[in-house]
Amino acid sequence: MRKISRRQFIHRSSLLAAGTALAAGCSNSNSNGSGSGSAQHAIVIGSGFAGSVAALRLAQAGVPVTVLERGQHWQSESANVLAGSNGVASGNTNPLPPVQAGSEPPRNTGLLESISGETVSVQCGSCIGGGSLVYGGVLIQPRRETFRRLLPQISYDDMDNIYYPRVLGQIGAAPIPDDVLDSPTYESHRVFIADSERAGFEVLRPNTSFDWDMVRQEIAGDIPPQVSIGNYAINGNIPAKRSTDKNYLREAVQSGKAEVRGLTEVEMIRELPTGYAVVCCRLSAAGEVLERYELQCTHLFLAAGSMNSSKLLLKSQLAGELKGANDRIGRGWGTNGDQLVANLASVPVASPQGGPACIASIDHGDPDYPITSMHSPAPFTAQLQMLMSTPDELGQLGYDPVSDKVQILWSPDGATPSALARRASFQRLLTASGGTEVNLPSFLGKTIWHPLGGTVMGDACDNLGQLYGYRNLYVVDGSLLPGSAGAANPALTVAANAERIMAAVAPRL
Repeated sequence: MRKISRRQFIHRSSLLAAGTALAAGCSNSNSNGSGSGSAQHAIVIGSGFAGSVAALRLAQAGVPVTVLERGQHWQSESANVLAGSNGVASGNTNPLPPVQAGSEPPRNTGLLESISGETVSVQCGSCIGGGSLVYGGVLIQPRRETFRRLLPQISYDDMDNIYYPRVLGQIGAAPIPDDVLDSPTYESHRVFIADSERAGFEVLRPNTSFDWDMVRQEIAGDIPPQVSIGNYAINGNIPAKRSTDKNYLREAVQSGKAEVRGLTEVEMIRELPTGYAVVCCRLSAAGEVLERYELQCTHLFLAAGSMNSSKLLLKSQLAGELKGANDRIGRGWGTNGDQLVANLASVPVASPQGGPACIASIDHGDPDYPITSMHSPAPFTAQLQMLMSTPDELGQLGYDPVSDKVQILWSPDGATPSALARRASFQRLLTASGGTEVNLPSFLGKTIWHPLGGTVMGDACDNLGQLYGYRNLYVVDGSLLPGSAGAANPALTVAANAERIMAAVAPRL
């Protein structure tokens, strides 16, 4: 990508002429608007952690809800209540002219979407269940002090006593049991624990979204091994993984109040006098655009993740379809202070390394910059860790109407205090282990797995996610967090924050 200055970046994201053309391209999406039978009470865009939470809590409140997800359902069980929900329900759409398959470039339908920027490459879930299918299974709770510095406007006591436990209970998450940790393929975890303790770090066994009884069956040889030999992350929907399609979304659909539409990409949001119109593309499994249609709703919830919720809002504003004067969208974006590192111990650990990622440690050496190291089982004999911190500087997202892509303005943070704290913490771990650092491929150093921010609470929206300048338009996903989840994997905090928002919003709809 050609380098651009901050001024050029902002200018390109404000191209009104291009925005007018963009609006014209989608305006024949049903200019007369209110087609009979097209109105929905609530629509949720995105089906990851936040979207799944929103769907279930709306359904339980008696609110009919339609969940739109561009990816497909990667199912691992024959009894699948979400099967058959990929089509367009009769009587609920306002159809647009059909699109001949293959006439447009294929769209991403799962499992992952890669979004490249000049300095980083971001990975996003693209399937029913979103990031819950492609993450390492870690549901770690940030420490009180770190959380309060990050989100002082939210009660940590409420999160600790109500919303974090609510997520863990709904998913059925639990820490790794002793007998699994003592089994042969978990040697790397035991070594990491010993090294972390020698370094003076606090060792944690965070909750994980895996069925440990199934892992025990793998170890005993009763079922084919998957998780216990490290096949736990980006591999579709394996049976032992408690992704949100198996709990939140399943229960929402079973209530009779929720519909989940996979292979449905949202292109534009248009403001109406009584709510919003959502322009959708129905996709084939190969990502071909089959048709466009429009849904309308009175309440709209964005849960497409930091990158795509921000993109959709910026795109719709630029096109003039969303008219609220909110110039804070796209700001407060960050990488969760992530850095992937690897070390080779003096005595290499055995491979394969059992999964999932279920052991972490926290370096409290610098009280201003606690560093969390998440051991990530890998298919080699080195130790792989994801270091997480609170970044010192935040970036910005924009939208380029020419390429129809989100833009990332992010300065590499290799010399910031946060980055120096990560480096010092990893050096302490190396010293304790007697190991040596392994140079990872350069593309891994640029890859971001935890993008956060873009519609930050208290900046672009209020503390319940309602976007400033709009009524009944909510953001409920990781876009709300200011570039960090408090030196922790963000999945649990994203889901718990969505629970907090929906507890206040759903009952009054």
